[in-house]
Amino acid sequence: MQIPEISIPAEKIFEVFGFPITNTFFLALTIGLSLFALFFLGLRKKKIIPDSFQNFCEWVFENLLNYVDSITGNRKKTMEIFPLASLLFIFIFSANLLEIVPGMGIFHFLRSPSSDLNFTLALAVASMLIVHIYAIMHLGIFNHLKKFLNFKSPLFFMVGILEGISELTRVLSLAVRLFGNLLAGEVLLLITSFLFSFILPLPFLLLEMFVGFIQALIFSSLVIIFYVVNVQEE
Repeated sequence: MQIPEISIPAEKIFEVFGFPITNTFFLALTIGLSLFALFFLGLRKKKIIPDSFQNFCEWVFENLLNYVDSITGNRKKTMEIFPLASLLFIFIFSANLLEIVPGMGIFHFLRSPSSDLNFTLALAVASMLIVHIYAIMHLGIFNHLKKFLNFKSPLFFMVGILEGISELTRVLSLAVRLFGNLLAGEVLLLITSFLFSFILPLPFLLLEMFVGFIQALIFSSLVIIFYVVNVQEE
């Protein structure tokens, strides 16, 4: 038997009006719509005595809220960044869990979105844009831009340039860290599932579930930290 081909770029599975739909884009869209339907239908009619799903959602969001609070140290800031942080964590963790689905990586239309650099880069760019929008709301556009374009002296100008470069490296680090870890995990699962029987790959499956959780937590935590840093006047 020949080991399945490992492809780093996402594979096109079909087109819509000439726009190529890749396997990772299709699954990312499916995850997003599924999560929206799940939470919308499950929490549309909240009850005084919650059912099991409402209990689970309240437990998840309460723990996430406390975790964000521990980073911001300010409930007002927590409530501002919490929607983005919780969305990123739940969405990325769900995408990461796709790695353990049987057939993932073997069939060309099944591939975890997190193992595609386009997906992770899009998340990183969108997240940092929202962070900078919050910073502008807090500081004003001119005060925020002074962090990057300061003409008071050559020293302040160079510091601003370095600050701008650091913002770009933050985007790249967010994207590459998630992409690298999940691609490596997908390759590992693909090889072990191909070489061994059903029982031996189980520890690797559990490991990838843990890695998927940690990477989702790291990504959302870094976005919260970048938010806290950017909205500070000093």
